Amino acid sequence: MIRTLGRWVPGLLCMLVLLVGSVQANDSEISLIQAARSGDMTAVTKLLDAGVDVNARDKVGKTALMYAAEEGHTNVVELLIDHGAFVDAQTNSGCTALQFAAESGWDPVVRQLIKLRADIGIKTRQGEDALIMAARTGQAGAIERLIAAGADVSNTDRHHRTALMAASGKGFDQAVASLLKGGADPNATDEHQATALMIAAAGGHGEVVRVLIAGGAELEQGDDIGSTALLWAAELGRAGVVERLLRAGSKVNASNNEGWTALFEAAYNGHAAAVEKLVAAGADSSLQDTAGLTAVDYAHRREHTDIEKIILQAR
Repeated sequence: MIRTLGRWVPGLLCMLVLLVGSVQANDSEISLIQAARSGDMTAVTKLLDAGVDVNARDKVGKTALMYAAEEGHTNVVELLIDHGAFVDAQTNSGCTALQFAAESGWDPVVRQLIKLRADIGIKTRQGEDALIMAARTGQAGAIERLIAAGADVSNTDRHHRTALMAASGKGFDQAVASLLKGGADPNATDEHQATALMIAAAGGHGEVVRVLIAGGAELEQGDDIGSTALLWAAELGRAGVVERLLRAGSKVNASNNEGWTALFEAAYNGHAAAVEKLVAAGADSSLQDTAGLTAVDYAHRREHTDIEKIILQAR
């Protein structure tokens, strides 16, 4: 029984905005956008003084302000806003200048835009706000800045994933720590009842697992099929995380709705190192699942002879 980890696929970065129906900018407007992107103050000033539309968009709906924010050009950002750039303009996929800055980790620009009352709650088509996007790229500074400005750590994307889950799935322990400090719930669940701990365990992110546990993550919380973080780690062969979870007190024989324990997951998927950790921690190899089979039965059926031997020798 293999859980489909495709259920935790991060949303596209704003940098990969959707190429859908937008008006093509003229040559002067494209020049302004390119100058802003490169941080060329002289060119930007000249074009604005010539009357080029400061809010012109390219084919993906990005404005000069968005590009300047994305590249961290604070002086260009200020100049564009002084000339009437819309702070909360959105691309075709719903991204704003603040989201670009947060995602790219340009804390000075994030601070600059927040000061200008950029809307921190705007969401993309994927349902991601600036905080989730900053978390997904591990921008701890931007995360702290956004939380201080009132960003809601409980906001979720369209799959009910929080910023904490986004950071946990990528292994960004400092971002995770900042989110927990800011009040993020370590036991919040997504649409499949997965938690940040499960997501971090599946990714093999041991330090994130440690931070989450210290922050109150429940070890025995189950997903929509009853699997705990230990089962998630065992399924993917994350032996180091398996050991860390066991040391923290995870129940080695906890089972899901089909009667599978972490030993079943590791044995079925051929992860010998994880099997060794589980056996050493007292995993019960006599347990049967709802089909009446044991972990050894699955190892035998899948011709994992080394794992079959490890389990049988431990009896």
